[in-house]
Amino acid sequence: MSNEPLSKVGTVAAADVCRRYAPPMATLRLLRRGMSVREMLEALAAKQEYTDAIDFLARALPAREGVWWGALCLQHACGDALTPHERAAGIAAIRWVIQPTPENSAAARGPGEAIGLTSPAGPLALAAAGGLDATPHAPAETVAMAVKLASLKAPGEKMTLTLRRYLELGIGVAEGRFA
Repeated sequence: MSNEPLSKVGTVAAADVCRRYAPPMATLRLLRRGMSVREMLEALAAKQEYTDAIDFLARALPAREGVWWGALCLQHACGDALTPHERAAGIAAIRWVIQPTPENSAAARGPGEAIGLTSPAGPLALAAAGGLDATPHAPAETVAMAVKLASLKAPGEKMTLTLRRYLELGIGVAEGRFA
């Protein structure tokens, strides 16, 4: 990984991101004074704590970039094998990423709720609609759920590799490489 700042995250410190949720002990044990978001992601990846890193990155990214990351993971996981309802939810989420208006956010809720949490497309659309509940970090929590659900589409023996790839994809979004 590079030492360059994550342009989509800005200068937010790792400690500030950790205050947005209740991170697991594996994450808190790695936290150091003045640590950047990139440094925390590198530390988590070095320990192969990929699900914790996904949770952390989802909370570091702005909602729009988080939903875009989730959409990229959904595409990787499912490709063209989406049901019509999953496709509608994915399209609604991407429509909000392209044009993040209140109308597009509201339009994503119906397809997201229709699928629920059984497919990564459901939480992805719900993240575009503001998340599962009305808390400030609900979109981030829902994005993390979508990314982790997408990773479950990988065969068991490839789960760790898939989680690492999805983390790398998210870091690419945070760097602005996949805008």
